[in-house]
Amino acid sequence: WIHWDSFETIPMASAVCDPPCAMPHVSTSVEQLELVVASPWTYAPGEKLYSPIAGPPGGFRCQLRVYPAGTGEVRNAISAFVRVLPPEKNMQGWECKNVRCSIRVMSSIVGKEILKIRTHTFTPRDGRPGRPAEYGFHKLVRLQELTRGSGLLDGDSKVRVRASVSNLPFAKPRNALQIDLSAELQPVRILVPDGPPLIFDQRILVARSEYFQKMFAAECKEASTGVVDLRQDANASHQCVSAMLSFLLTKCLDPDVDLELALALHAIADKFCLRDLREDMLSEENVLHILHQVLDIGGHLEKLCWQMLQADGGLLVRQEDQLDAVIQQTPALAKKLILLGKRKMQKT
Repeated sequence: WIHWDSFETIPMASAVCDPPCAMPHVSTSVEQLELVVASPWTYAPGEKLYSPIAGPPGGFRCQLRVYPAGTGEVRNAISAFVRVLPPEKNMQGWECKNVRCSIRVMSSIVGKEILKIRTHTFTPRDGRPGRPAEYGFHKLVRLQELTRGSGLLDGDSKVRVRASVSNLPFAKPRNALQIDLSAELQPVRILVPDGPPLIFDQRILVARSEYFQKMFAAECKEASTGVVDLRQDANASHQCVSAMLSFLLTKCLDPDVDLELALALHAIADKFCLRDLREDMLSEENVLHILHQVLDIGGHLEKLCWQMLQADGGLLVRQEDQLDAVIQQTPALAKKLILLGKRKMQKT
């Protein structure tokens, strides 16, 4: 962590900012993060809360982490940090230049606020091993300053912590679609068990998938006929293959993919060596449902689920409404989630 405690607590009207500097080509959007904390003095030092992750899917994203009673090394003060998450889990050597972060403490109703601002360059070195890069304030505001008279608390003893993050760069896709558009168009007919054939551009299949690259480079039946027959594959439904082909075109997956389709897509992605598709189909909303289905199988999908839960300490808190069903349906999974939380607390 970088300490920003050299900045004094100041009212909004006189916020201290870094001097303006040249900006790279970055997103013009401003990401807003917020946590409302009730009675922060009732928390233990080191106890932390997370906001939902904000930012465009596939790009650099951000999150707010708040310690209502301090990080542990600092006590009796609200500590808050902005975290920057790179677009790919294994991405190395990335850099977010001149990201502007502001963190403020205010009441949940009209009142005064404390504001601190900093512009900084995020890199992987700013985080701990396996954690996102983060910067923030160990002493955003002292708990003794939180009184109704100060205007920082509302009538229910709640305080709002807000962060604004701007200048996050657009992500450059790791595997940008590079095809020779002057080459002759070669349509491929893909036969599926439950619908009409799907017609797709062979050049895109070859550019996106090593499996298809080898298929059409070899003297295979598919190379000569231009037909890929998936009618005997139980996972290759019209909906599933259509979703796969759309992903090959756009590098985006419908966020509302249901559990059955997600499992079929994972099987198809394994078959055709589409690593990006395997990783992108997993979301915060479906990770517990999928983990329930693949628990103790030991496959790649189960591994991805645990990696997501380990990387984002606030995910289970945000999916609290699903935990009752998990406990009732899969006690073994509930036990493993408890052990995961225990290990995180020990590390902290």
